[in-house]
Amino acid sequence: MTLLTVLLTLTTGASAATQVTWASVAFVNHGEKIPYLEKGPYNLTPLGATQLQNAGSVFRDRYLSPPVNGSQLTVGTPINGLNVNDIENTQLYIASLNDEYISASATAFMQGVYPPRGESGTLTMDEESLLGNGSLAQYPLNGYQYPNIETLGSLDYNSIWLGGNQGCNNYTRNMLNEIRTPSYVYKMTQYRDFYEGLQDQVFWEFNKSILNYANAYELWEYGAYKYQHSKSIYNSLLPENLNKLRNLASEQQWLFNTNTQSIGNSDNAIAGKTLAGKMFSILAHNIGTQGSANKLSVMFGSFEPMLSFFYLSSLSSRHDDFMGLPEPGSALILELFSYSTSENAAQNLSTPFPSVDDLWVRFLFRNGTGETEPIIAYPIFGRGNSEVDMSWKEFADGMADFALTDVAEWCSSCDAVNLFCEAIEGNISSNNTASTPYVTGGGRSSGVSPTVAGVIGAAVTIAAFIIAALALIFFGFRIDRREKQNPAAKNGDLGVLKRSGSGGFKGAEKLASDTDLALKGGAGATIIRHERVGSWELNNSPTSGITHSSLDKEIESGRAVSNADYGRRSEDGIGNVNPFGDPVKPVDHI
Repeated sequence: MTLLTVLLTLTTGASAATQVTWASVAFVNHGEKIPYLEKGPYNLTPLGATQLQNAGSVFRDRYLSPPVNGSQLTVGTPINGLNVNDIENTQLYIASLNDEYISASATAFMQGVYPPRGESGTLTMDEESLLGNGSLAQYPLNGYQYPNIETLGSLDYNSIWLGGNQGCNNYTRNMLNEIRTPSYVYKMTQYRDFYEGLQDQVFWEFNKSILNYANAYELWEYGAYKYQHSKSIYNSLLPENLNKLRNLASEQQWLFNTNTQSIGNSDNAIAGKTLAGKMFSILAHNIGTQGSANKLSVMFGSFEPMLSFFYLSSLSSRHDDFMGLPEPGSALILELFSYSTSENAAQNLSTPFPSVDDLWVRFLFRNGTGETEPIIAYPIFGRGNSEVDMSWKEFADGMADFALTDVAEWCSSCDAVNLFCEAIEGNISSNNTASTPYVTGGGRSSGVSPTVAGVIGAAVTIAAFIIAALALIFFGFRIDRREKQNPAAKNGDLGVLKRSGSGGFKGAEKLASDTDLALKGGAGATIIRHERVGSWELNNSPTSGITHSSLDKEIESGRAVSNADYGRRSEDGIGNVNPFGDPVKPVDHI
């Protein structure tokens, strides 16, 4: 059934067509956290947890249990076969970066999607709850439910799908090079008076050296946090100044996470590429399993992948709102659905899964978690306002233009130096001596599974650590604990401060070998760095001379080579597959 057929059915008065939703995949921004300019730890705040629980409740209203009286925020489109009251983790894919405030956001969100069974009135005396003595044993916290949330650290190759900018050397180099340009230095000078003018009202704890455009995001985050939690700042900070802090932060991060920089290349939008690749793969897997797997998939991270995706999918070219920072708890969503003229087809488990030709996709976005923030559908790929819904083939063709689905390709594009990339690169080099590598729709295959790469990387790490520890012990090294200084009080010319993985900024502990960033034009400012925008140390990586194998992306958008091998690849992201072809049933293997 085509969309034209559905429209004709509706307009001719025949039995109404019903949307059958088969899968939904979303990327959700974390909730409000302790700002980077605070001492830390950078936890999710109570307000942030509430924001994400509210966001989860809206997803529940849309995909699980639409309110009887309707909802002001969303129209109910229940996912076919998705458990309504009890979590069935095999139907879900929930993933999060391992930052505390992000993983906690995932937990709070899932509380909204599947609330405690006592709250939803679904407590039942099933075999699991009923004891032999006749008493009822319920889960703690009024029937709290336990989602399976996969938390991904930087040593896990899967983390690139949720934060492709992290650990990407070329992303960091482009950003730091941009900061050196005359246009960027001019903006620092242009807005210096604005930032310094807010010192007495908002930023009195910090030295003037950090009150500049180079720290636009960190200053906005701090100002927004204090506006929410400090009565004095709430009463003194003018709304127009708060809006300007946000607009300048949006402008800065848009520059860093899209290909609109005056220098650099497409690696600036790498986070959007990896996110698009993962979202596409999840929907394709749902099709390959005839709708049984990945019914509801939600990934949690920071704002960078969202900004990059808005740019790559041409959303920002039609809607200026997509050039701004997404609010805490914002959700970027892709829905997979079909149409049926059968009554109750939406939740009828016997409804047959349609052919690929009858599947449709739409993009939706909810900016924030306010009570009046709806889920809105938008056209992507430069389509017209009336072309929100697109066929699966049209969607696949559009995503093929920029989605990245291969871990090896990410390693090459980023010039990344980490354990799993080293394992992949070494395997590629050895394979190239034996045979000619093949090209697939998602990039060139590495020939090694990510699982093997992870095992190799872990073994190398453990061995290196043991050798280093034994060497230090042999030579009599010892560790002394020293108090760290507050970086905000650091004076001097110009320093680069970076938040370490465990919190705190590299200030007093900066080594002599840590080169400072020198800005031309007398900007005279300290730049605060944090892990969400890369690593300063990677800019002068001693391994920058390493040559990577050619992993050029050649996908089916008119650029595929004639010798492409379209065999099936595993979901791991490395192997032999054309991810943008018609999905097939997967083969489970170990």
